Amino acid sequence: MLKSLMYKLIFIILFSFPVHILGNAAQPGFWGAGGTGTFSLLYPEDSLQYKKIQMVKENVSIQLYLGYAVVKGKYWMYNPTSDSVTIKVGYPLNSSFNSETEFSHQFTEIRFYSLYGLRAFRNGEEVIISSEAINNPNAGWENDNWYVWDNTFIPSDTTLITVYFIVNTNNTIIREGYNKDLNNGFIYLLETGATWKQPIVEGEIRIKLMNGLSIEDIKGLSPDSLFISDVKTGILITRFQDISPTSKNNIIITYTENLDEFNFQNILKNQDKLFEEIDHFSSLQINESAFVLKLFGDPFEVHSTDWVTSILMFLLFAGVPFMIFIGVIIGIAILVIIIVKKSQ
Repeated sequence: MLKSLMYKLIFIILFSFPVHILGNAAQPGFWGAGGTGTFSLLYPEDSLQYKKIQMVKENVSIQLYLGYAVVKGKYWMYNPTSDSVTIKVGYPLNSSFNSETEFSHQFTEIRFYSLYGLRAFRNGEEVIISSEAINNPNAGWENDNWYVWDNTFIPSDTTLITVYFIVNTNNTIIREGYNKDLNNGFIYLLETGATWKQPIVEGEIRIKLMNGLSIEDIKGLSPDSLFISDVKTGILITRFQDISPTSKNNIIITYTENLDEFNFQNILKNQDKLFEEIDHFSSLQINESAFVLKLFGDPFEVHSTDWVTSILMFLLFAGVPFMIFIGVIIGIAILVIIIVKKSQ
């Protein structure tokens, strides 16, 4: 029995421990969160058109459910030139950002996975969306797989772009050092709107908690001190004017713990109904008389602690060389095995 445990100990030390120490798992931030940002300019051949089109208005509606979120974005894009401008725009299927948060001066990684059910409309007419590989490091995204479509902006006129999509929020890991929490996480990267002519003139972001979720289920929200909320309706709202968005403007939310059993594919089967519900919410006239400014916690704060890994890391960085430390542990394990054999 003891002999078996010693062999297992050696195996764990040799194969598991180095992975934790040498990997990039300690990068702080959000991993696998559900989210995206404003649709973006991305093709190098369209670079001459960059900064010509201005987002004069941005309205984003978000409904947070247990395990997923539904998003509707409306963007009023103005072409001040005397020529029609046709360019490709789109969303990355998944992406990674390094973002400086309001809670910390260090950069934290934000990584989200695929968005689903994407539909886009130009002045009420649905556009054809394709999936393409794009190589443009200047687009601001660390990803080359995109949902894209052609968009024509009429001269001296405003074009309304409307999009719908669903994201899985149930796979989020919030990491700080070698500790992590498993929560639902949602991000909306306002900073991607910086690819357009600046500033964004005005905008509104409204959020509603669904599935019996309440304001109290929100564990963290950034930027803090920004949203007014109503406990009774579970709605949060913020508005802005004349901003050139940076990472500090990104909306980041953590709420509830991850669900152990969650069938996201069943959710996607009801996307038409979900889009109808968010249509209603986005057009709802909201009485804000009962809304108050509520302070929320840091969405990047981690409460769970991996004590074993933390102790090993402390020993390592306290001056115990890695190989000596591992050698001592293995030596002790071998010595115990020899003693056990002699006693048999």
